[in-house]
Amino acid sequence: MKVYQACVLSNLLYGSETWTTYAKQETKLNVFHMRCLRKIRGITWEDKVTKSQVLSKAKLPTIFAMLSERRLRWLGQVYLMGKSRIPKDLLYGQLEHGSRSRGRPHLRFREFFKRDLHTAYIDINSWGDWASERSTWRFAVKSGLQRAEADRLEKRVSKQQKRKASISPPVCFHLQYMH
Repeated sequence: MKVYQACVLSNLLYGSETWTTYAKQETKLNVFHMRCLRKIRGITWEDKVTKSQVLSKAKLPTIFAMLSERRLRWLGQVYLMGKSRIPKDLLYGQLEHGSRSRGRPHLRFREFFKRDLHTAYIDINSWGDWASERSTWRFAVKSGLQRAEADRLEKRVSKQQKRKASISPPVCFHLQYMH
């Protein structure tokens, strides 16, 4: 697991702090992550082990949580940068003129960090106060994402239970014989 974390995950998520990933891309990354964990732990599909059980055995979060944590930690670093730094200018900057192409606009990093803040239960209006102190920001990000992972797990379990409850048991016909 240490080799997987050091070599595979670090290369897989290199530069992910600035990615603007869509749900489909995040799902593909999570599928790869789960496939690797199942291979390492020797778990096959025949074993009927759930994703949450695999993650708890590996003591790793989902890719969704890893991506959010990396983006939020980088956001805290950008907040502490000086005013003349390029990342800060790009984060807070606005275009003076020009137009975007037709159709739905591509999501910007700003929308992703707002989504990540919402996921981590951090207030969008006051996140800068927390980010101004590194230890407070790290704690807020870590605890918020742990809570989000617990909520995600709870939703997955309840969805699984609803699905199992909706499957009706097979109907048995009793034949009565006449004597």
